[in-house]
Order: sequence, then structure tokens, then C-alpha cells
Amino acid sequence: MNDEEFEDIRKLMRLKRHETPGEGFTDSFIKEFHRRQRDVAQQQSGLERFMQMLGDKFEAFLNPKCGLAAAAAVIALVAVMLNGFNGVAPASNQPAQAVSKVEDAKKKAEDPDKLQNKPNGVAIPISDLKGSK
Repeated sequence: MNDEEFEDIRKLMRLKRHETPGEGFTDSFIKEFHRRQRDVAQQQSGLERFMQMLGDKFEAFLNPKCGLAAAAAVIALVAVMLNGFNGVAPASNQPAQAVSKVEDAKKKAEDPDKLQNKPNGVAIPISDLKGSK
């Protein structure tokens, strides 16, 4: 760019600096802007609006103010999940648990009272009582 073009641009910028929009420009601009937003929203499907909202929420987490809170929430969630997994027996202990269940089943099989399916504290039908006499 040569010096003449640079000076022309400089003069134009000085002139534009003093220009202001007419009365009511801001109000009409805002009304037109909102009308166009409504038109676009009406043309979108429900899924598109949901995806747009989800994207907006995700962008909010990228905000530096929310970034620290989001990181703290993720760390807390991971800590809770890891603490919950600590209560579950590790995989190396599972054969021992299976052996103990088999031993419990053998003990129950030795005791004939535990094998009978008699209701406790429930009325027995009369037909069962007649057959036992």
C-alpha cells in the first residue's frame, strides 16, 4: 500500500469517528435481531434446538470462571466412584467366595429341615394336613 492510499484511509477513519446512528436505530436493530432469531428457532427441529442448547452449555464449561468448578466436580465424581469400587471384593478373591458358597450349600443339604419348603408363620392348606394323618 502506498502513502496516498494510507492517508486516504486515515482521513476516512477520522470522518467515520464522528458519525453516530440516527434516533431509534438501536431499538429497531434489537427488534429486528430478535425477530430473525425467532424465525431461525421456528425452522429448527426439536433435536437441533436440543443440540444447540447442549453445545451452549458445553461452551459455558470452557469459560475460565466455570472451568475450575467443572474440574473440581469431575475430581469429586472420580473420587466417589473410586471409593465405591473399594467396597467391592477384588477379582482375586472371587474363587474363595465361590468355595465358601459351595460349602454352605453342602451344609444345607445335610440338614433335611432346611431342604423342605415349609412356610413359616403362614397357614397351611387343609389338604396338606389331611395327608399327614
